[in-house]
Amino acid sequence: LLDAVRVASTAETRGKGVVVVTNGEINAARDVTKTNTYHLHTFRSRDLGLLGYADADNVVYYRAPTRRHTQDSEFDLAGVACLPSVDILYIHAGSRAGQAEAAVRDGAKGLVVAGTGAGSTGNLAKELTAIAGNGTALVVQSSRVGEGRVILNNNWHEPGMIVADNLSPHKSALLLALALTRSSDAQEIQRIFNQY
Repeated sequence: LLDAVRVASTAETRGKGVVVVTNGEINAARDVTKTNTYHLHTFRSRDLGLLGYADADNVVYYRAPTRRHTQDSEFDLAGVACLPSVDILYIHAGSRAGQAEAAVRDGAKGLVVAGTGAGSTGNLAKELTAIAGNGTALVVQSSRVGEGRVILNNNWHEPGMIVADNLSPHKSALLLALALTRSSDAQEIQRIFNQY
């Protein structure tokens, strides 16, 4: 807690957006994830690494976030009563067809696929492609792996779907819900995922 207060009151923290400070390490909120169920040293930024340290002698930064955040955000929730419904579909060997269609029938305006590998939609590919193609809901391909990017035009990219870059499924779901407050156009939402 003391380190968090020290980091928040350090001039160099200004402009870096939301940061997470634990165990003397400073991580960007966009990049950080919990990596262990109960160990103290659990918050890590796997792909990109930490921003800096909150050591006894000083708060030191080595890098800064480059994606849009906080004061540079285009989102304004002042008139939004609740975020649009977004569901996460977890792809695994036992995934059953019909899950995506059921989520849409239940009111989902967006679906995030927690895909295998580089975002594979597995045996839900056919129904997800249909949903993305007919505009019933927006579909974002992300990965459950924990590191790496999901990119356009690779072997696993499905037509009409948005790619999450290196955002986790749960962070992709939040960004999709925010994006849906501004637009329902897949290209515009892809732009948002490219910038945030």
